Amino acid sequence: MRYSELPELVRFMIRHATNGMAIGAGLLLIAIRLNLVGLRDALGSDSSGLATGILFFQTSLTVGAVWMGGAIMLLREDRK
Repeated sequence: MRYSELPELVRFMIRHATNGMAIGAGLLLIAIRLNLVGLRDALGSDSSGLATGILFFQTSLTVGAVWMGGAIMLLREDRK
């Protein structure tokens, strides 16, 4: 099934979830770059990169879910 064939509400949720995931990843990149709470130092000691991958996945998943939930709660009308 193509994206354009999905129901409008499903496309709405996918669009807002992916936007939130991108924002979460961007915020995490900023936090690592600024070395907030020693994040860059802690991740730098992990030679496999597994900790960084898990942190990016969990952060983007959480922010994406919150972003999607906020968008759903701010809907002003019923959609079909």
